Amino acid sequence: MTVTLTVEQEQIVRDELNTGHYRAPEEVIARAWEVLRQTERASDQSERRFRAQRQAVREMLDFLEQNHTPLAGISVKDLIHEGYRLKL
Repeated sequence: MTVTLTVEQEQIVRDELNTGHYRAPEEVIARAWEVLRQTERASDQSERRFRAQRQAVREMLDFLEQNHTPLAGISVKDLIHEGYRLKL
């Protein structure tokens, strides 16, 4: 596979080679791909946690509405915690 880099991308590779941390352009590109994958995995995990928290809040709000329970003085954090506790 052949990849054509922009002038700016080539300069980034040169700059990284000049730091002495890499011996070849391929090493710079390999590290960049590795970091990209790690970033994407972390982003996916954060998204899953966010969805789970959002679902927990929805479920608790539904519970409160069905049971005519007021929200006064209850934080979202406490609401989520209570929702998880009730599921156990």
